[in-house]
Amino acid sequence: MVFQRTAKRLPTWGQAAAMLLVCTVLCPATNSLAQSTTQQQPASGSARTLTSADPFLGQNDLSVIDPASASRQDTARTTPATDAITTGTIRPGSNPGDPISEPADEATALYDEPQNPYEPTVDGGENAASANANEAPGIRIGTLTLRPSISQTLNHENKTFPNASTSRNYLTTGIRGTLTSDWSRHALTVTGEGAYQRNLGGSSAGEEPTANIGADLRLDLGDATQANLTAGYAFSREDTNDPNAVSGASVQGGEHVFTGGASIERNVGILKALAALDLSRTVYTDAKGINGQSISLADRDRYGAGLRGRIGYELSPALIPFLEATAGLTNYDQTRDNTGYERSSQSYGAKVGAQVDLGEKLKGEAAIGYLRKEYDDNRLSAINALALDGKLNWSPQRGTDLSLGLRTTIEDFAGGPQGGWISRQLTAGLTQQLRSDLVARLTAGLERRSYLTSTIEDQTEYVAGVGLTWSINRYLDLTTDISYETTPATDNSAWRIGAGLTLKR
Repeated sequence: MVFQRTAKRLPTWGQAAAMLLVCTVLCPATNSLAQSTTQQQPASGSARTLTSADPFLGQNDLSVIDPASASRQDTARTTPATDAITTGTIRPGSNPGDPISEPADEATALYDEPQNPYEPTVDGGENAASANANEAPGIRIGTLTLRPSISQTLNHENKTFPNASTSRNYLTTGIRGTLTSDWSRHALTVTGEGAYQRNLGGSSAGEEPTANIGADLRLDLGDATQANLTAGYAFSREDTNDPNAVSGASVQGGEHVFTGGASIERNVGILKALAALDLSRTVYTDAKGINGQSISLADRDRYGAGLRGRIGYELSPALIPFLEATAGLTNYDQTRDNTGYERSSQSYGAKVGAQVDLGEKLKGEAAIGYLRKEYDDNRLSAINALALDGKLNWSPQRGTDLSLGLRTTIEDFAGGPQGGWISRQLTAGLTQQLRSDLVARLTAGLERRSYLTSTIEDQTEYVAGVGLTWSINRYLDLTTDISYETTPATDNSAWRIGAGLTLKR
């Protein structure tokens, strides 16, 4: 949120023009939110959203937009869907070493763009600054706008294990680009980002490169009907804290995830209906043992498909109860994994909940339901879970934004006689505008892993992070971040600290 001082009217037009020129050249722009590029959302009242969260293949935010009232600048944030098996921990949004971070999905978003911005006045008074005044102008390519950024951070990481500890200093180079359309109908958004880590000292141990790209084509079909076509790709290295990580490996395996999907949403009076299809392909690269020997993870390569349907009833524009049903299929390339078990499965789910939209102050949804996963191998027990999902964005005052997220999923073991486990994630984030060019961030979260089909002790992982972003000007940000994570059951912990610059265009 931007706090502006009351504008001073100079006695002559010449003095005013001179002052405007000086401010344009010298004054820093308003805040940039925590190493991420925010995009405009539909104005309140111009859309009736029916957000849908798929617990098996990822999550989409689908909204039926009235073309007559939607802005030409309206764009939707695109996040590539991910497969059900997560390979990372619930890292905070201000994690050092991830210089260009963005929430993984709607349910686990640690913080969002401001929900309660200042509105400009007609005569250019104290609230004259636009909500996007801090945004770099970008590069026009026909009817598209490209907004690239590049960042460089210096970081330190220390990890502690039951019988050992490791530390490293490393550089992270990040690059990000967002391509958005400016069309009277329909909308295209393409977002790509990547981060490359390089240790100082020669060793490559612990380096975690990441990359992802996602595209979303929104088609406004008229008559309150909207379709979305999505595609995405993501790469990450499996986290050492993940239950499927290779024990004692010097380098964990990499995960390539390809996704695609299609959805259609239609408003029929006070009824809001949605149907969606999600597809995914996951491929693993080899891990490396301490002796340098390759460890194949090919038995984990798989395809995924999911169907999702939701129907909502608009009691009022502020409250929409809904029912949602999901069905998913996971098919592994190898009929049996390296331990001799058939891990292909079928998933089912249903939940009931409600969406709340109280305008700029409070938005979100909450749902309770049931999840079940059944495996092709009769020796693997089916998993049943009570599902609690939701997201809340609250702005109690201008300059303060709070978000809460809750998500339940069923994850697969990579091998052995255990079928899977239940993962419940709770996340929270707070952003505070300290000055017009200074933003503070506080994030926290926990993940509870319940191993119902295994003798493994249930685990709870805690994470926390804090950071500052100083917007030197609209093209350059200075960021500092500290994060800490711990898993008491395994006596593992890690903390990271980093600082760097982000150059935007």
